[in-house]
Amino acid sequence: MKTISIFILLIYWSVILFAPVISKEPRSIKNKGFIKPLEKPNK
Repeated sequence: MKTISIFILLIYWSVILFAPVISKEPRSIKNKGFIKPLEKPNK
């Protein structure tokens, strides 16, 4: 029983740790077409 609970906790922690990394990947693909200015425009 302990080994099953440890295995489930490891899966749970890995999902929590890697969720932000996985969620940022599609945003970086969308930003490839975006052209950033070299200098900040003056207002």
